[in-house]
Amino acid sequence: MPPAVDNIALVLEQLSEQMRSLERRVAALEGQPEKRPSSEPQSSSVALERPRPPATWRGFPPVETPSGVVPILGKAVLGIAGAYLLRAIAESSSVPKLPVLFVAIVYACFWMVWAVRIHAASRFASITYAVTSALILSPLLWESTVRFQVLSPAIAAAVTVGFVVLTIALAWRRDLQLIPWVATLASVITALALIIETHELVPLTAALLAVALVTEAAACLGHRLTLRAIPALAADFAVWLLVFVLASDTIPEGYHPAAGGTIATLCFLLLAVYGASIGVRSFALCHPITIFEIGQAVIAFALASYGVLRATHDSIARPLGAVFMLLAAVCYWGSLFRFTEDAQARNRRVSAMWAAALLLAGNFLLFPVNLQIPFLCAAAGTATLVYTRTRKLSLGMHASFYLAAATIASTLPTYAADALAENVPGIPDWRVWIVALTAALCYGVGASTEQDQGRRRLLWVTPAALVGFTGAALAIAAIVGLASRHLELAASSLSVIRTVVICAVALALGFLSSVQNRIELFWLAYAAVALGTLKLLVEDLRFGNAASLVVSLLFYGLILILLPRITKHRESA
Repeated sequence: MPPAVDNIALVLEQLSEQMRSLERRVAALEGQPEKRPSSEPQSSSVALERPRPPATWRGFPPVETPSGVVPILGKAVLGIAGAYLLRAIAESSSVPKLPVLFVAIVYACFWMVWAVRIHAASRFASITYAVTSALILSPLLWESTVRFQVLSPAIAAAVTVGFVVLTIALAWRRDLQLIPWVATLASVITALALIIETHELVPLTAALLAVALVTEAAACLGHRLTLRAIPALAADFAVWLLVFVLASDTIPEGYHPAAGGTIATLCFLLLAVYGASIGVRSFALCHPITIFEIGQAVIAFALASYGVLRATHDSIARPLGAVFMLLAAVCYWGSLFRFTEDAQARNRRVSAMWAAALLLAGNFLLFPVNLQIPFLCAAAGTATLVYTRTRKLSLGMHASFYLAAATIASTLPTYAADALAENVPGIPDWRVWIVALTAALCYGVGASTEQDQGRRRLLWVTPAALVGFTGAALAIAAIVGLASRHLELAASSLSVIRTVVICAVALALGFLSSVQNRIELFWLAYAAVALGTLKLLVEDLRFGNAASLVVSLLFYGLILILLPRITKHRESA
């Protein structure tokens, strides 16, 4: 054959082989038996070739967008164009601005209604139209209030609240989250911007409180909102700014003064909104209290208390204290009777903590100075008695908390410091006696509970410390008082008396710890030793002579020898 014919035959044979190979691969992929030619042996295996990588594109990649995104964005742009058209009409002198402004507000609300209605069909379109509504309304209120001055700040504040109410009402049935986020965030930003620009604190603060009330009411009624922190922080800032600016002695230029009663009312409304919300959700419905609610309650309590007292110049202190006492009673009811299940442990602890803080604040606001210490002592004794019956750990902590507060309010710290380091005082007044006797009562009743072991013994460190160191101060005062009748005591003699008394107290605490198996007394015994060490360095070496140092070091050395032996006896027992 000619060479050309041979080449053509070879090409045809290769093509035939390629076709048969393709048929085998297709048949293997489809899972069907392939038809082999009779000339090919049946035992030959089929080898699947690795597919080649796809050819890379050259130039720009293909544009792939979800269906309908571009038309949705186009509609949003047309909506904003309509808003600019209304703005241009308002700027012209042919039409009054107020009717055009009313139409523009309705136009922005229309976009929000459309956003809610289309949510089931397209979430992207729903969010886009909600953002369009906010972008129309917020600049509209800003220019109408600041630039054109058609709306007063009070009316602009009312429109922002109405916008939030409308959005939450529309989103209520479908339990939407993002659309209320958009409306609330836009309203809050608009109100804060108007506060900074117009300096109208009262109406705009009231608007932010109203937005907070709407969101908290929706949460109490079962609507799951994740945006509660936004209006809460805005309301906190507005109330703080209101108190800082308008309740000061000199109001800055540009701000309108407000009556003290108005400022106090707005401050109290902040506490009322979140107090009522937590009361409904946590106490009535038994929902677990959240970290946001705990923090916001503390902020609202502090701001409301400070703002009300500053705005009224402390004239409303007693009524406010009575309110705090009532809230403390509610919190104690929740801790003791409402939140009794294990699943409500956080609510129980938080309620108990709030009860103690509210009772302490109410005590200092409601009662005169002469009644504050007796009330705190009575509260400590009551908490101890209830603890022995209920075994609630928080109540044992409250006993020490109230005793510490009563000690700080009394003259006991000053009296003990004078007796142990300064000029020795005489007979203490009734405030020292009532705190010391209450501490002894609390320790005698509470520490005798046999079930209190381990960490629970920490509950009684404060009462025991008050009894021990008050006893040391009284002993020093009594010894110095008796000795001063017969001779004049020098500084070296006073240092010896104090060292002997401190060593005696440490030895007595260590002995009682070993006999009664109370570890808190063991801790206090070594605390007394540490106090004696400090006293030797500060007082004895400075004011003592050779004879007084011998006596002081003798007693101190004996304590260091005897106390570990008593400790070993306690551990072996």
